[in-house]
Amino acid sequence: MSNIRSVCIVDDSPGMRKMGAGFLQKADIEVHLAKDGYEALRVIREARPDACFIDIEMPNLDGLKLASILRASTQFKHLPIAMLSSTSSPFDIQKGLLAGADLYLTKPFTGDKIAKALIDMEAIIDEQ
Repeated sequence: MSNIRSVCIVDDSPGMRKMGAGFLQKADIEVHLAKDGYEALRVIREARPDACFIDIEMPNLDGLKLASILRASTQFKHLPIAMLSSTSSPFDIQKGLLAGADLYLTKPFTGDKIAKALIDMEAIIDEQ
């Protein structure tokens, strides 16, 4: 994962943040954590991660709105985004993609799902 050296995980669940961080840190990826969309905006501005994993359902500012804000930003419009959700209906997946996600992962995620997402995010970065 040569282009992805740091990732932001945005999830209101401490357990999901910890699990995701564990997978990524094993791959020597620097991890930045945020518990909601507002905190994520601050963390992303400060840390400038190479990619983001964003939970859809969060208090304050949810993942769909956060993705839309990032896509509208000149600084972060090309930031690879993987949406995280416990639902996998075609409607929910489409909502996530329309909000600006590049990928849609269903929870619970595994190390294999994270590894595949990182490969897909690498391809997105390479295309830019």
